[in-house]
Amino acid sequence: MLGRRDPQRSLFEAHAWPHRVPEDSFYARMGAVNDVLFKDDDLAGMYCDNNGRPSVPPSLMSGILLLQFYDDVSDEEAIGRLTFDLRWKVALNLPLDFDPPHSSSLSVFRSRLVQHGQERYAFNRLIRVGRGAGFLPDKITVLVDSMAQHGAGAVQDTYTLIRKGIRAC
Repeated sequence: MLGRRDPQRSLFEAHAWPHRVPEDSFYARMGAVNDVLFKDDDLAGMYCDNNGRPSVPPSLMSGILLLQFYDDVSDEEAIGRLTFDLRWKVALNLPLDFDPPHSSSLSVFRSRLVQHGQERYAFNRLIRVGRGAGFLPDKITVLVDSMAQHGAGAVQDTYTLIRKGIRAC
């Protein structure tokens, strides 16, 4: 059954108190558009309408997956950051005393996204909403250094191979 986020704001929400998360950071910008970024109804087709207990809201799970990708952390670390990191609470508009789901729910949610062909949902929504809010440009230029690398890292000469062999012994 589809779980939904409560639209009622809490006195203990991270945004309700002064905090030190910079307003121009990714976390604060994500928190500013979080109400329109992910909608529970967008992923309602992945859940049974009348059977089972309510799920963790898919809007929250999508936000957690996006932050997990942004910070490049494991499922356990993501839940740890959701518990203790103020930046994550600001980004997800969560109360300071939020009780996070178990880390296994992230892998279950990811497999559910893949089953229903929605694995790019969070990324695509961030791009669409971020461009609309003005904090992601329409066109991004990436500069790549194409200079060839030479040295022990690129080409291993005889002496490097001998050193490695001696270390292995």
